Amino acid sequence: MIRGVILDYGSTLITFDGDIAEVRGRAHRALREALRRDGVALREPSFRDRLARKFDEYDRKRAVDHLETTAFAVLVATVQEEGLPPQPVEVLRSALRSMYEVYEAHWKLFPETPAALEKIRATGLRMAMLSNASDDDNVRRMLAGHRLESFFDPVVVSAAIGIRKPDQRAFQPILAAWEIPARQIVMVGDQLGADILGAKKLGMRTIWLTTEEGSPSNRPFRRKVSPDAQVKTIGEAAALLVHWKNQAAT
Repeated sequence: MIRGVILDYGSTLITFDGDIAEVRGRAHRALREALRRDGVALREPSFRDRLARKFDEYDRKRAVDHLETTAFAVLVATVQEEGLPPQPVEVLRSALRSMYEVYEAHWKLFPETPAALEKIRATGLRMAMLSNASDDDNVRRMLAGHRLESFFDPVVVSAAIGIRKPDQRAFQPILAAWEIPARQIVMVGDQLGADILGAKKLGMRTIWLTTEEGSPSNRPFRRKVSPDAQVKTIGEAAALLVHWKNQAAT
């Protein structure tokens, strides 16, 4: 029996259409410009280089320990290490929003995402989202912009709970909210390590979307993690979920 579906967000329901290095450069520039507009006296290029280095350190660390240090914490640490006075929370959050707005402009829905989610919802399956991301507001703005909020209850973002997939604790808020056994839940995502591994350890059924099949993050897990199924698109995943649900009903 299948009663619920947990979906990843990036590269599962949405796709990034830019050059990540170029977009990152513009996003960090937007953050620095926002800070300067609010009167923060940045030392360039020291602040620029330190900010990039701190985010790189953060990315490496969270890939190993699966603990989510938020983008807000990275920015606070950068400000402190630059010897700048402590800044009001609203100034830092405004700067982060300016940064993420650059990224958000490049995340687009896969064309079949809305229809796929409608198809899953029509089966009566519950849907939740579990996203590894460094900023909760960023994910929720994109959900609102893509008009997807109504499909998911709950939405769990690693930045809000401090834990990243595949750590099994990242799945617990959804399990607790639903009170459904893990064996009756399917995890759908594009990352073998982050999305599929943790779900399988909990006993969930898994569907791997191969949208990022050749990515460096997937390659180490190709021979170590075996999803229950693999598909090329979210539309195919939806069709498979309908099939599994109908099988269980007969």
